[in-house]
Amino acid sequence: MSLTDETYDLLKDVPLFFGVSHELLIRYLDESSQISLAAGQTLLSPGESNEKIYIILSGRMRVNSAGLSDSALAIFGTGESVGEMSILDDSRAHTYLIADTDCELLSIDHSTIWALINDSHQAARNMLNVLALRISISEHSLHVDIESRQGYAGLNHVDELTGLYNSDWMHQMFSRQIHRCAMNQGRASLMMMGIDQFKHYNQCHGRLGGDQALRTIAQTTLACLRPNDQAARYHGKVFAVFLPHTSLAEAHKAAERLRMQASRAAIVTPSGDALPSVTISIGLAEVRPGLTLEQLLEQTDFALQRARLSGRNCISD
Repeated sequence: MSLTDETYDLLKDVPLFFGVSHELLIRYLDESSQISLAAGQTLLSPGESNEKIYIILSGRMRVNSAGLSDSALAIFGTGESVGEMSILDDSRAHTYLIADTDCELLSIDHSTIWALINDSHQAARNMLNVLALRISISEHSLHVDIESRQGYAGLNHVDELTGLYNSDWMHQMFSRQIHRCAMNQGRASLMMMGIDQFKHYNQCHGRLGGDQALRTIAQTTLACLRPNDQAARYHGKVFAVFLPHTSLAEAHKAAERLRMQASRAAIVTPSGDALPSVTISIGLAEVRPGLTLEQLLEQTDFALQRARLSGRNCISD
């Protein structure tokens, strides 16, 4: 199959292909295959032979270590790659790779990757950089559960409490999305939301109750998002969501769906105790030419404050 211009534009931001010329990407990747996964479908299991590296074209993939029901070691979104570790260790997978949402993946043979590396010093450096993020310099760790223990855990991109991406990941990936939006002259919006009166909720129901409220709102957010939307825990009780290909009017509709679902979400502690539901306030801003991520975050923060001053449990821009 021949890849679209939109796919090549995304590939230029993939860490494996930073700085690699468009001509080389076309030469080596144009005949790569594209596969679709349904949410919950397993792509790879530990011990399974894998001769591919996968680029996430849309959706999210999660990495699990010991079992399908375990908490994710990491979550990877659009524009990221998975499966690199099998290129080192006899083409065997060491973790579960599972579709967290419906996904479209670009499947690239190891032989193609090696040919590209042989033809491009930049591609070789990129591969070394990616692998350096996946492993520690330890011979023993390299051969014993390398991917789950040393690789993806070392990325530290996931907030442990909520399972969303963390603030470090957010700044990196949202900045890329804004740059891509500017290059394509596309539309996008940013949503910032916070749990209303969270300090009071913590005082009434304790730290465990507050933590469960955060987890519930995080999972409610993921359930409301489209595959290409990206959510992160910005700080404390505040979450941020990047909405690609979305006007401000469309973002209002998405925010209203999320606001309603959040107010209805049941908050239940691990011990089975039911707690009162919470509400959220939401601030919105549309990506405009010349705006940096910091400026966009400042705009959505101001909008969030206006929503709170307007009585909470509402949306402002």
